[in-house]
Parts: sequence; C-alpha cells; structure tokens
Amino acid sequence: MKLARRHYKLNDEVINKVRFLAEFGAPLEHIASAVGVSYEALNKWIKNAKINNNPTDLEIRLLQAVNEGRAAGGLRLVSKIAESADKGETKDAQWLLTHAPAYRKHYSDNAAVTRARAEGIEAAVAAIAEAGLTPEQERMVLLRIQAKTGQQLLPADEER
Repeated sequence: MKLARRHYKLNDEVINKVRFLAEFGAPLEHIASAVGVSYEALNKWIKNAKINNNPTDLEIRLLQAVNEGRAAGGLRLVSKIAESADKGETKDAQWLLTHAPAYRKHYSDNAAVTRARAEGIEAAVAAIAEAGLTPEQERMVLLRIQAKTGQQLLPADEER
C-alpha cells in the first residue's frame, strides 16, 4: 500500500492566496514565489490533480483554486469591458485580456489567427480526403501542407 503524500507547505492559506493571485492573471512562477513554495512543487501538485495521480485533497483543491481564480478574473475583465464599452474606456481591460498569460490564449488577436489557421488547415485536409486522390497523391499533398504550415498532419512513421 502506497503512503499518502504529506504537504508541509500546502494548506488552506496557500490555496486561498493562489486563488486570489490566479484571479489577477499571475503566472504560476510568480504565484509560487508569492506563496512561498517552489514553482516545481506548485506545478507538481497541480499535475498530480490534473492527471489523477492519486491526488491528495489539498492538490485537488489547489487545482480548483487556480481554475476558479482564472475564471473569475476572466469574467471580471470581460464584465469591465462590457460596462466600459458605453463610455469608450476599454483599453485597460482589453490590454489585460490580450496580454495576461492566463487569458491571452483565448482573447488575443493571435488566438483568433491561430484558430482561423487551424480551421483552414482542417478544411483543406477534409477537401483533400474527398478529392479522390490516390493514397500516394494524398500523402504527398499532406506532406507539402505540413512542410509549409508546421502542422503535424501525418504520423511521423508515414512521413518517409
């Protein structure tokens, strides 16, 4: 029987601080130092909860705190944008949404470009599949798209 992990630094106070800092978009590296633990330890605890590596109750609550904090912060900023839109005062909140590490993946211009690019590649691959090409022709076209976009379209063993 495996012994349960004991956390000497992970406690309710740390979890509450993590939630608060996550709400304001702080990256995990900064959160870790602010609550007095190493980034490696914080990341390990979160990963244990994410991959269901026999997580402790504290690890599960820590992951929930990060997720809840990020969600609350994103909603707060989106709400600020909505409230300020009538006044034309949206620059601060927009900047935070597009630059804060926790939110930029979803709200930045680059996120929209990345999503559009992925959708375009998916559409092209679907069209190629429906074009009636021989398997070798299809493979060659996919390899060319892969070379130009950097998007992995074929399994590594099929690239040769």
